[in-house]
Amino acid sequence: MSDSRPNTSRHDYSTPSNDLANVGKSSLNPFKVLRYGDYKFVWPTEALSLWAMEMEIIVLAIFVLRDTNSPLLVGLIGAVKFAGTLFGPLYGLMVDRFNRKLLQVGVRVFGVALAITLTTLIITDKLELWHAYAIVTAGSMVRMLDLILIQTLTADAVPSHALHGAIGLSRSTLDGARVVGSIVGGTLLELLGLDWAYITITVLYLMATITAIKIDSRPVKTDSETASIWRGFKEGLHYIKESPLLPGLIFFSFLIEFTAFPLVNGLMAVIGSDLYNQNGTGIGLLAAIASAGALSGAALLGIKQSVINPGRIMILGSITWHALMLLLALTPPLWLFTVLLLLWGFSGGITFVAMVVALLRTAPAKTRGRVMGIRSLGIYGLSLGLLFGGWISQEAGPATMIGVLGGIGLSATLIAVIKWPALFRSE
Repeated sequence: MSDSRPNTSRHDYSTPSNDLANVGKSSLNPFKVLRYGDYKFVWPTEALSLWAMEMEIIVLAIFVLRDTNSPLLVGLIGAVKFAGTLFGPLYGLMVDRFNRKLLQVGVRVFGVALAITLTTLIITDKLELWHAYAIVTAGSMVRMLDLILIQTLTADAVPSHALHGAIGLSRSTLDGARVVGSIVGGTLLELLGLDWAYITITVLYLMATITAIKIDSRPVKTDSETASIWRGFKEGLHYIKESPLLPGLIFFSFLIEFTAFPLVNGLMAVIGSDLYNQNGTGIGLLAAIASAGALSGAALLGIKQSVINPGRIMILGSITWHALMLLLALTPPLWLFTVLLLLWGFSGGITFVAMVVALLRTAPAKTRGRVMGIRSLGIYGLSLGLLFGGWISQEAGPATMIGVLGGIGLSATLIAVIKWPALFRSE
């Protein structure tokens, strides 16, 4: 079994004494966590990659919608981005057993190569629809490894009491990327065309790769107790099964991916176009409004010096999140829709940060990669939600799609509270 704990002889991940004295207080500086270890490099490589990915999501969704006029195929282009989720448990074991810095750099280089390939096809006017699906699917093979690496590198660098601040900053960065990426991606596509939009995406991926090289190496030792992939996978399952919290947390990770995230991971193009007759810029603005709300929610939780009962926060946030979807499904006037969308994003930001904080606090350090790898299977909920939502939109319209997903999410949240009452009492 590998030892994934930080090497404190090489990196100072200890908690400063003045931080311990301030636990329970709030700070308005969300970047205070950058002082821990080399998180100052972990965060930028994540941020640059997220900005590129969020631009890519909105650009490809609009491209597919205009080329095919099919909401189902729009959902499919979003779904295939997560095809590699199946390898999550294997990636979790790799993160526990191999040098995380080298793995991270490898992921970034692979992403740049794919972006350059797609950009070349666009510039030479040889891009066909199947090219986009093939390249996006190839990128999905390492996307989950990237997510697990970022989460474990964050947990390595930042002490437990400040972990919610790092997760809050990470989530705020994702939602900030959605704000900027949605607007910039949609606007570049409208004003300059697909080629310049993808050149910008490629440059961002390249910058993320350069930043990843600055992360300190974390060599690990292979222990004979995890001599096989299967044994390592079973160890992760064992820790999950024995925990009163982890099964419920993993269920929630699947639920919110299936019911809520499809709206801002591809289907916003369908919602904006069909319900409110928006062009690329308008669709980007709607996605940006939802992400701005999520950024605010994540930042609010992240600036607190300590978070008590993250499981309870997650449950209450999920109830609010899905209830707002039922209101969005009523198709109010555009101005009211945007207000509700902002509130929807806000509750989602709080819910997601609370869920990840609870997961990282509960998972044992020595098996954190494997637990998070198994948890990553829940992200298949997004692929299923995109396909299910795209199908409902095509058959019954996007308003019905929002209402059905919101109703499923609200009902499942209430059932989960009954099934795993420990979630409501978690510290």
